[in-house]
Amino acid sequence: MPLLEALNIIKDLPQNKKNIAQIAGLIDQIIEGQPLSEAAAGFLPPMAVGSISAAERAGNLEENLGRLAEYYNSKAELDEKLISALIYPVFVMILSFVSVLVLIVFVIPGLKGLFSDMDSSLPPITGFILGASDAVSRFWFVPVALVGLGGLILKRIKKNDPARLEKMLFKVPFAGKLYKQELVIAGFGTLGSLLKGGTPIVEALNITASAAKSMIFKTIVLHSKEEIENGNRLSSALETKNFFPPDAIQMLKIGESTGQLDEMLINIADFQAKERELFLKRVTTLIEPAMTLGVGLVVGIVVLAMFLPLVNMISSLQ
Repeated sequence: MPLLEALNIIKDLPQNKKNIAQIAGLIDQIIEGQPLSEAAAGFLPPMAVGSISAAERAGNLEENLGRLAEYYNSKAELDEKLISALIYPVFVMILSFVSVLVLIVFVIPGLKGLFSDMDSSLPPITGFILGASDAVSRFWFVPVALVGLGGLILKRIKKNDPARLEKMLFKVPFAGKLYKQELVIAGFGTLGSLLKGGTPIVEALNITASAAKSMIFKTIVLHSKEEIENGNRLSSALETKNFFPPDAIQMLKIGESTGQLDEMLINIADFQAKERELFLKRVTTLIEPAMTLGVGLVVGIVVLAMFLPLVNMISSLQ
């Protein structure tokens, strides 16, 4: 099927007006004589544009577009799995926070007047809970201000020194590992797809670096490109960075020695994606009961603190 006919069919598919306008502009530029890679430069991600450009030079555009479709479908599935795995823990976390907040701000203050009429002294745990409730009610703006200040500081760090913020993120339990896995999956998947489409390795590394969202990963890729230009292998260049999993480096070496580097990069990305999915399942399996137990413990302590004075009062009457 001719390219223009295929694009017109895509344009007529049900979609939002913005996409239709972009595809129409793409068609107009191709009619004017521009190659697809140049026409799509402001429409598609850098990785896709670079891959299409290499395919146009190699004469295998149809095959390359098919691989790009597979790559982005796979990426969408991975993102969907990540979101699905995080929805329930985040929901439980929010519900837990709201439940505790309602107890502290609304329920406990309502009982404060009852306790103040009692002649007997309050148990220590009750006094602590009442004090905490009073502090939250009076100084609620302090944690809000601290969160806002923290957000401004992080925003400033991200603007002036994004690599520093990433290093901080890498040290966060669970989140740091997930973020690094995401970088490896996206980076190796992009590089493997480009090489498989016929893009030269130096050009493929440049495109991979430009497509990377991480400043640290971008720097590693560009340094590796320089080492390859000096005659080193990709596996050797990446091994010195102490960023990638050892098993990924070993798989790269096998891919280089067998002449299947592109396939091995894609296999590493797939393997890391499965590892991330398994890691997420383990984490959510641990977090869900821990959060439920934590909320139950807090609610139990609050209920105990509220009932102890009543029990003491009844005991004194008897």
